[in-house]
Amino acid sequence: MFYTKYRPQKFSEAIKTSEAVDSLPKQLKGGKTVHAYLFIGPRGTGKTTVARLLAKALNCTKSLKNGDPCNKCKNCVSVNQANFTDLIEIDAASNRGIDDVRDLKDKIRLAPSMGKHKIYIIDEVHMLTTEAFNALLKTLEEPPQNVTFILCTTEDHKVPATIKSRCQIFRFKRATVKQIVLKLKKIVKEEEIKIKDKDLSKIAEASLGGFRDAETLLQQVFEGEVDIDSLLSVSSKEKYIECLDNLFECNARGALSIVESVFEEGVDLYIWIGELLKYMRGVLFIKSGAKGEAMDVTEDLMKTIEEQAQKVELRWLISSINLLIDAHQKIKNSFIPQLPVELAIVEICSHGCSPSQPISDPFGNESPSSPVVGTTTQVVKKTIMVVEKRSSGKAKKASSKSKVEFSTIKKKWKKFIEQSNGLNHSLTALLRSSTPVNVEENFIVLEVFYPFHKERLESPRHRQLLEDLSQMVYGSSFGVRCVLSDKKPPKRLGKGESGILTDLNVAPVSIDREAVLEAFDGGLPIVGKS
Repeated sequence: MFYTKYRPQKFSEAIKTSEAVDSLPKQLKGGKTVHAYLFIGPRGTGKTTVARLLAKALNCTKSLKNGDPCNKCKNCVSVNQANFTDLIEIDAASNRGIDDVRDLKDKIRLAPSMGKHKIYIIDEVHMLTTEAFNALLKTLEEPPQNVTFILCTTEDHKVPATIKSRCQIFRFKRATVKQIVLKLKKIVKEEEIKIKDKDLSKIAEASLGGFRDAETLLQQVFEGEVDIDSLLSVSSKEKYIECLDNLFECNARGALSIVESVFEEGVDLYIWIGELLKYMRGVLFIKSGAKGEAMDVTEDLMKTIEEQAQKVELRWLISSINLLIDAHQKIKNSFIPQLPVELAIVEICSHGCSPSQPISDPFGNESPSSPVVGTTTQVVKKTIMVVEKRSSGKAKKASSKSKVEFSTIKKKWKKFIEQSNGLNHSLTALLRSSTPVNVEENFIVLEVFYPFHKERLESPRHRQLLEDLSQMVYGSSFGVRCVLSDKKPPKRLGKGESGILTDLNVAPVSIDREAVLEAFDGGLPIVGKS
């Protein structure tokens, strides 16, 4: 893999995403290293790489030049080949219990066997249990001589303060697009890959500040001969720009199609919406005048984002971000993962587009109304007019819901049940055991035999599914209201059954006397047909 083949072997080769790249060589040169370090930062930003460089430098047998290891002595070569016995790397995600830490404490007392220092790199240290952290405290505070701990984490808020206070902390930032492109160009040169600088920039942007992700994407494009645009169609910022443009223009159809394509391509919608929110946060910064602090993108893409930020009104952007945050939190608990996002998109579009854009309906059909004038008063007035217009439309639609006749409900009930099968099998079973008996206002009244069925059908989980289903089948959105039947549920008789069960009308059962006697070892007296 490129990310292992081209891993920096000296501090001077490492791209500076942290002060550690400058500070650690100075500590090494002056002999002022400490016994415990904590490296904090996003994945793929160089935490483990710098930890291995520190381990190699501490055990280098030659004099360090500018704090860099020589990469020629026996110890340096062993570290590079991953067979240096005094460098122990532990994955806390799979070795997180107190017994694992106790085992570490027992082994730590042994002196280094190959080098001068024994180094413990604990990756994803935030995964340790509370008991394991407590067991590690004393060892971190007073480790044996010539033992160094390097803890790495992507979630520093999960690391106890007592652990942090015993470590020297270095934070690793996401790499900039320029830094990643610089690294990719070195790989391209070594591997003799023919690729345009524009495509390298696309890879750098899609990697979201992680060297490892960028190098993996480059290798996939090169060795798999994959078209870069198809590979990055989901994760690239252009996709977020397109989605946001649709929201600006109140084009719900366009935004919904993007979400659907993302979901169909197998991308985790929770992660994708999270990245969209990060991107919208960047637009928010740009709109607020914090351009330099907001995002790290190419010049061409920055121009596009600036143009996009000029289209949006700040209050609309804040409101839209809040709606998407709510949807983001609901994705993992939704039976249909994309539904909370789809509802948020339709709601954003139904509230009116950004005031600097022409008004259009939620499904992208532009109205003949004139653009909004830029003063605050006119913006507020226009926004009120849009909300009132849409509210009145919703009221008319709501009043028309009850116009669906009960006869139509009964006629299409079988189709209603069949359509539910594609949404939720348990819902289908509940509907099969119920009977429509009336239509009241915006509710279909169902007769059910058990309180449990009533509770399930009226639950919030099923309510939205039923409303969407009724819109699909009847053209109107109906809720469901259940009433308990006074009758007993009809018994569906099977073959050989004859109605109410009594001793007189139960169909006789043929008994194999010899087989039963053999099964019970002859110990069960049987009275029956011989």
